[in-house]
Amino acid sequence: MAATMYSFQFDPMADLLEIRWHRTFTPADVLVYKHELMRRFLDARVRPGHRLMIDMSACGAQMQDTLAALADHMRPFPKASRIAMVAVSPVLRAQVRRVMKQPYMTLFDDVQAARAWLMDAAAA
Repeated sequence: MAATMYSFQFDPMADLLEIRWHRTFTPADVLVYKHELMRRFLDARVRPGHRLMIDMSACGAQMQDTLAALADHMRPFPKASRIAMVAVSPVLRAQVRRVMKQPYMTLFDDVQAARAWLMDAAAA
């Protein structure tokens, strides 16, 4: 089940973690996601200051109880230096703007633009 909800890829040379969400989550899905993500973080030795892209282009907006679960469960993860969020749904884009208040987060329409911004930030 988890493999169809999301996928992860870490590029250690670029210090870039790419996460793709393939559908909306339930609060129960969030717990599975958190455990898998933490395992991947540890296996890849992701450090604080990494670059993060979350591609949500295959999703619509998340339910409010799912957002609360995500906020609660994601607190212990190492802080990224830059976050690129990819969202195309107008409702999801508004939700990302409301929830993701980090000044180092930028919202994008497509993966290529998000990755280019992250890599430009890496060179800076």
